Amino acid sequence: MSLAVAIDFTSSNGNPTDAHSLHHLGPKNQYSHAISAVGAILEPYDFDNMFPTFGFGGVFGSKTVSHCFPLNGNPMQPTIEGISGILKTY
Repeated sequence: MSLAVAIDFTSSNGNPTDAHSLHHLGPKNQYSHAISAVGAILEPYDFDNMFPTFGFGGVFGSKTVSHCFPLNGNPMQPTIEGISGILKTY
């Protein structure tokens, strides 16, 4: 089994400074909670603990919205080690 993660950065999630935003800048927002919960179940089944992780609907590397970008910034190797690594990068 292998896990891949995609995070929705579209504006419909709200401004990260707003407490009601799914990306609220705080100790634990809804996205980090979901990544932690699902990751805790699936992480032990992944043989190398390296997870391709992408964002979409956000501005990355340019001034235009990207529909798919590697969360770690490396399109040639978009993997991040462990769920804790994904949360740290996010």
